[in-house]
Amino acid sequence: MKKDSGFIEYNVVLILFFISIIITGIVLFSSSAIFFYRTDSRDYENKKAADLLLDEIIEKIQPLLHYHFDDKYNPLIMSLCAGYEIYNLQITDISSGYNLNFLSDEDMIDSDITSLLFLDNTGAAFTLWRNTNGLSVSKESWRNFLKQEAFDYCVSYGWLHKNDTSSFAFKTIVSSFGTGDIDKLFPLASDFPRMNVNMINPEILRPLIKRSSFTIEKPAEKADVLISTLNAGSLTRSGISSILDVPISHPIMNYFGTKTSFWKIYFIMPTSLEVEAIIAAIPKKNGEIQEIESYRLIERRFF
Repeated sequence: MKKDSGFIEYNVVLILFFISIIITGIVLFSSSAIFFYRTDSRDYENKKAADLLLDEIIEKIQPLLHYHFDDKYNPLIMSLCAGYEIYNLQITDISSGYNLNFLSDEDMIDSDITSLLFLDNTGAAFTLWRNTNGLSVSKESWRNFLKQEAFDYCVSYGWLHKNDTSSFAFKTIVSSFGTGDIDKLFPLASDFPRMNVNMINPEILRPLIKRSSFTIEKPAEKADVLISTLNAGSLTRSGISSILDVPISHPIMNYFGTKTSFWKIYFIMPTSLEVEAIIAAIPKKNGEIQEIESYRLIERRFF
């Protein structure tokens, strides 16, 4: 972990390691417990006040875990942002979309997905870069490989789905942690769906619905209905399965979730200190799919 005047920077493996140890209870992470380099008392006090406010916001966001789905009009999120309007509080989903870190081998040979996302229509250039540079928590590092409109379809935060054992990410995690045991890798690898369909441009779901291996009958028609429904409002997982006429256990439902796994919190202190934090929805071990234990801070920086 690197510290520089309140800026906390993690590489991906360290993020994964840190999440894993807070879940197993080896350490307790609290934003107010972070040590600040004390350049002067005013700087310290400003950052301490910001951290206390961040703790307060994270505590107030905990009831979100009881909602069956998250969307842009969630009353809890809207109420929080309104209540902290003086701080210009913003809470945004940063994990819904195609996570290039976690694309499976099947995803990478799906021409509908690669032509949607990549400038070369194949993802070959990205794969070569990724194999050399590894995982990334910065979307910016992918910009040169993505079509302009596809940049917003992609995310760099999320939980790796436990079925993606063929992915580059899974192999990297196994190498870093020295185990391929899914249970031991929880929550880094879990059954949390890959994206929240209520938080994305629903058009990006079309390639998945059309995938032949999912054997969805009349996929074009069902894609139209699902996309139209999402453009009009939000859905639960049962609503998605009903529209697609598949059981909730169908493989496509491993992609299509309705809860957000990672949120970004942003606010500005009266001193003009800007704060950006990432919180993770920690899945409940052995719980139902999308059942969340709590929301926990994993990254925070000042600027």
